[in-house]
Amino acid sequence: MNAPGDDDKEIRMHASLDRALARTLAPPPLPRDFRRRLDAAIARGAAEDHAALRRRIEGEYREGIATIDGDYVRLRQRTLGSLVGGAFAAGVAVMLVAPWLRAQFGTEALWALPVGGALVGVGLSIPAWWRGSSLARLLG
Repeated sequence: MNAPGDDDKEIRMHASLDRALARTLAPPPLPRDFRRRLDAAIARGAAEDHAALRRRIEGEYREGIATIDGDYVRLRQRTLGSLVGGAFAAGVAVMLVAPWLRAQFGTEALWALPVGGALVGVGLSIPAWWRGSSLARLLG
């Protein structure tokens, strides 16, 4: 989570960058007939059929939504496949590791497996947590 002062600092940094870029970069010169071409484009736009333009834009919108919906369904299918495959692999791993756990931990083998799984999960999540933590920003 960002501290309240972080937003102000970022806004000041962006404003400073904008001022430096405005001093450094000059705007390009406009073509000689720019105003005439702009007026012609405005006149053409006023004469355009707004109903046809609306139908075209709504068609593009529907196509975009259909694409998003299709991608979402494919993502859900891949996620379900990954979960089923992961569960199957975890079941096979438990079946293969269970005799070794019983040999190593005896009657406590029932507790060793979930504790080991929890430790692996925490170990895998620490790098993701570290990237977003304020402690990492403080130390880095």
